Amino acid sequence: MLPFSKSYLAIVMATGISTVAAQDVNNQSSRGAKELALEIVNVYGRHQNDTLKTIPQTVSLYDEETFDIGLFDTVGDVLRLVPTASRSGSSQDMFADDYLFRGFNAEQSTNGLGFTQTDHPTDLANVERIEVLKGPSAVLYGQMEPGGTINVVTKQPLSEFQGALGFEVGSYGRKRSTLDVTGPISDSVRARLNVAYQDSDSFIDFLGHEHLFIAPNVAIDLSDKTELTIEGSVSRNEWAAINGGTPVEGAISPNPNGDYDKDFNPAGKDSFTERNSENINIRLTHDVTDRIQARASYTYLRNDADFREQAPFGLDADLRTLNRIVFAGVDSYKKDHNFILDISGELETGSLSHRFTAGLDYRSGNLSRPTQIYFIDPIDLYDPQYGPVNLNDGNLGRDRTLRQDDDVAALFLQNRITITEQWHLLAGLRYIDSEQSQETFDNLNTTSSIDEISQTDWTTQFGIVYDLSDATSLYANRSESFVPQQGTTSGAKPLEAEEGVQYEAGLRIQVGGLSINAAGFLITKDNIAIEDPLDDDFEVAKGRARSKGVELSVGGYVNANWYLAAAYGFTDTEILRSDDPELEGKPFVNVPKRTFSLQSRYSIVSVPGLSVGGTVTYLSERAGDSESSFELPAYTLVDAGVYYTISESLQLDVLVDNAFDEEYFSPGSFSGVVREPERTYLARLKYRF
Repeated sequence: MLPFSKSYLAIVMATGISTVAAQDVNNQSSRGAKELALEIVNVYGRHQNDTLKTIPQTVSLYDEETFDIGLFDTVGDVLRLVPTASRSGSSQDMFADDYLFRGFNAEQSTNGLGFTQTDHPTDLANVERIEVLKGPSAVLYGQMEPGGTINVVTKQPLSEFQGALGFEVGSYGRKRSTLDVTGPISDSVRARLNVAYQDSDSFIDFLGHEHLFIAPNVAIDLSDKTELTIEGSVSRNEWAAINGGTPVEGAISPNPNGDYDKDFNPAGKDSFTERNSENINIRLTHDVTDRIQARASYTYLRNDADFREQAPFGLDADLRTLNRIVFAGVDSYKKDHNFILDISGELETGSLSHRFTAGLDYRSGNLSRPTQIYFIDPIDLYDPQYGPVNLNDGNLGRDRTLRQDDDVAALFLQNRITITEQWHLLAGLRYIDSEQSQETFDNLNTTSSIDEISQTDWTTQFGIVYDLSDATSLYANRSESFVPQQGTTSGAKPLEAEEGVQYEAGLRIQVGGLSINAAGFLITKDNIAIEDPLDDDFEVAKGRARSKGVELSVGGYVNANWYLAAAYGFTDTEILRSDDPELEGKPFVNVPKRTFSLQSRYSIVSVPGLSVGGTVTYLSERAGDSESSFELPAYTLVDAGVYYTISESLQLDVLVDNAFDEEYFSPGSFSGVVREPERTYLARLKYRF
């Protein structure tokens, strides 16, 4: 493990997920021998070195301890450990970072600097840790879904030279190489470079993925109080034959023809998806006083995509002939500019202590997404014959281009007040001014339509923390979400924004090297667009949904040699109001009632340098579609690993994912289900210098 940056001297332990015992930077072998220091959350609330003890919100953290135990390449690979989490799609598709928490979508930020998520998985090569804030955080982050915030904290340049090389080989031709090198360029300039390259095939026919990631970072001390950081990333991704879904019949429900082959893919060799991104963040921080810091940040992100994806389009009555379409697009892009100016610090007024953040942010984005749908030859599930796909005007079913512009400006203020040593209050307020325009071109009929929405709103956040003792605290919060949506009512008025509200209460306990977190929550989401009962050509913002449940997590070091983290989540979801009465009372799609995860690593004292460990994840059955016409089966995955430290600089690991070859499924991107990976093996070598 690389030495910690100076802002990370005591690391994380929240909701009992990923935990590293308090460590002396000059003696990292003392891990687990001491009690945990305060849990540091450097980015939450835009304060430096916030601690979990003072945050009235459930936060799960994952760091290098978690990343090293299993086969984790991307942020999405780690998020399956979060209680109440379920992946929106498949681990093998281009949206593998997309997750539902507590039944609702989550947003991803980088270093707490607004939502500028790439439209492909985020490589872990440049990630120091992941912070998952449960529920709405609109006051700090603006427009967001109520599920939560996935905050990715990137690796920063260090003042001492060090580096690491990683090499991996595994099942299905998997190859992955990583480089992490950092150090000083001069007395005032530090730099870091992370690189990753990966190439792999799959047990599913024709499916493959090639990936290149480069992330440079430079930090410059302009003075002893002012620092300029310039960091960026370039990501290149190409998938061959992404599986958009296969029929339920013959996979998880009976088919009179029998079960089709597990490796069946409706997409052939000439199906591809390319998604690339470029990102740069420039931020300037200045210590106004010893207790007040100002910051300016600018982020630019561009996503580009070309694709020709073959997807299922219904099963014939013979239950073996699968109709297919091609979903194609060229020169699709999305660009985002994000500006933030803020000031944060501490002050006292009489007997009260204040920890405040205030600022403004502005985001401007635009996208162009030309798409065509072609109807192509069907394929036999049981005797698939693949050939070149002919795309021409004769089988073109749709040709549209979507263009969208977004401009969102906001002012925000958050203040955390310490009334006594035991009582802490938090209040936050954000004013949002949002403008969106969306124009759709029908290139076949040479027609177009445009929707424009201009909305303003206030979102609030309230929280309270009561310290029963130095090791035990209670907390509660009420927080809101705000998401503008496209569409108009029959009265030609824009739809009101979706609004969500969460109520949460929890308990944190720290016992030696272990931390325990228990929380209960209730989330309601209003103004969901549903069909206008008076005119089905329009919509009304009258839909309503609800999620409630509990979470429990325990994690840390049982003793100096044994790391353990476990998390359980229960989520009860219900559609309260819909345009289809039959949907009311139904659960959300792909949201399990119960989730469980366990990670452990044990150092074998009798064999110095040797440790064993692994990960267990469980998801209960969940609705496969909005009508609950079928269920995705429950599953338990067991991953195992053996880790051997050959020397101070050399580490060899052998990992087995899905060790018991569990058969499990995710919802398809287009329809049906996707069969997830079977048992795989991996050898991993790390060299530090």
